Amino acid sequence: MNRICFRHLRSLISAALLIAFGLGGGSARAQEFVKGPARSGADQTQQPMQQPTAETLPPAPLTSRQFVSPAGLTIEKLVETALASNRDLLAARQNLAIARGRLIQAGLRPNPTVDFEQTTDYLAGRTGEGGASVGVSQVFELGGKRSKRVAVAQLEYDRAIAEARALERQLAADVRAAYAQALAAARQLDTAEQLIALDQDLYRVTEARLREGDVASLDLYLVRVEIDRLRAQTVQYRADLESQLITLRALVGLAPSESLRLAPAPDRPALLEMEIEAATEIALRERADLQAARIAEEFGEARLRLAESQRTPNLTATVRYSRQRSVFEKTPIGTLNDVDQLLTVGVSVEIPVRNRNQGEIAAAAGEQTQARYRREFVESIVKRDVALAFNRYRAAAQALAIYGNQVMPRAEQNLRTIRAAYNLGDLQALDVVAEQRRLVENQTQYNAALRDYYLSLAELEKALGAPLPASVFSSTPVTAMTGGAAPKP
Repeated sequence: MNRICFRHLRSLISAALLIAFGLGGGSARAQEFVKGPARSGADQTQQPMQQPTAETLPPAPLTSRQFVSPAGLTIEKLVETALASNRDLLAARQNLAIARGRLIQAGLRPNPTVDFEQTTDYLAGRTGEGGASVGVSQVFELGGKRSKRVAVAQLEYDRAIAEARALERQLAADVRAAYAQALAAARQLDTAEQLIALDQDLYRVTEARLREGDVASLDLYLVRVEIDRLRAQTVQYRADLESQLITLRALVGLAPSESLRLAPAPDRPALLEMEIEAATEIALRERADLQAARIAEEFGEARLRLAESQRTPNLTATVRYSRQRSVFEKTPIGTLNDVDQLLTVGVSVEIPVRNRNQGEIAAAAGEQTQARYRREFVESIVKRDVALAFNRYRAAAQALAIYGNQVMPRAEQNLRTIRAAYNLGDLQALDVVAEQRRLVENQTQYNAALRDYYLSLAELEKALGAPLPASVFSSTPVTAMTGGAAPKP
C-alpha cells in the first residue's frame, strides 16, 4: 500500500515538473500522462536496438549518407567545377574577349581613302568636254597617338583579367561557404538521428521498468515526446541540408535536380600557422581587386597621356591623278580637242586654334586622381579584410578547440553517467531527457563552431586572395590558440 502511494506521489511530482518545463499541454494533459494511455501498435512493435557503449554512438541509418560520403566531391573539385561552369563567371570572362578586341583595334593604323570623280557636259549640250580623276589620301597620326592608344587598351585588358580573377576569388569563397553550411546541416541531422537511436533504447528500458512497476507511465511519455521532438527537428535539418545543396548546385553550375554528393571535411582540422603581418603582405601582393585598382590608376595616367597627345593634329597626305578633255570651237583652224593629264600632290593639317582637346585632358586628369583615391581606399579595405578575417579565424579556432577538447567529451560522459544511473533505477527519465537536451544544445553549438571555423577559412582565403595551404584541411587535432598565430599542434 505504501509502495503504491509513493508511486502515485512520484507521478504527481513528475506531472508538475512536466508542466513547469513546458512539456505538457495543461493539467488535463498531465493527468492523462499520470493515468497511463493505451500503448499504440507502433510502440508495441519497437525493434530491439543495440545497447550504446561508452566508446561509440549506436549505429543508426543516417540520412546524410545519401548526400555526404567519402566518394563525394571534395571542396577542391567543387571549386574547380564552379570556375569552369558557373554562368555568371563565364559571362564576366567575356570582358576579356571584349578587351582583347579593343586592344587589337587600338593597334590598327588609319585606312587610306580613295575618291573618284567624273565630269561630263551631258546636261550642257554635249560639246565633248569632260574628265575624270582618282585620288588617294592617307592620315598619319602624329604625337605618338597610336602607341599611347595601345598602352591604354593594354591596361584595360590587364584590368579585365584582374577583375575576372576577383570574381573567381569571390565565387570560390561562396562555394566554400556553401560547402561548410551544407556539412554543418548534415552533421546536425546526424546528431538528431543518433539521439533518436539513443532515445529508442531509453524507451525500451523505460517500458521494461514500467512493467516492473518501477516507474510511472509519465516517464514513458517523456521519452516518447523527446523522440517525436527530435524527429520533427530532423525534418527541419534535412530541409536545411537540401537547401544548402540547392545553393551549392547553383554556384557550381549544376541543375537544381542534379545529383550532388559531398565529401566530408575533417571534424578535427589543423590550425593555420600564419602571422597577421604575413597575411597582410600576401593580400597586398595577391588580391586581384587591389591589382585591378592599381591597373586602373595606371590606366588613368595612360588616358591622360593619350588625351594630351591628341592635341597634336594629324597630317593628311593626298595624291590625285586627273585627266581632262577640253573642246575649243570656232577657232581659225576649226574645232580643237585638248586632253590634259595632271598629277596632284598635297598635304593638309588641322590648325588647332580653338579645339586643343582641353575637355578630354581635364576629364582624364580627374579620372587619374579618382583612380588614385580608389586604389588607396582598396588598400585600406584589404588591410581591414585581413584583420577581420584573421580575428574571426582565431576566435573560431579557439571556440572549436574548447568545444572539441573540453565541452563535448564532458557532455557525452555526463549523459552516459546519467543513463547508467537511470538504468539502475537511481534517476528518473526526466533527468535523462534534460541531460540529453543539454547534450543536443552542446552538439549544436559544436557543429556551429565547426561551421564557423570553415567559414572563417573561406573568409580568410578570400581576404588573402590566394589559396590557403592544403594542410589546414587535414585531420590534425585543433588545440586552443593563445597568441596572434596558431601554435603547432
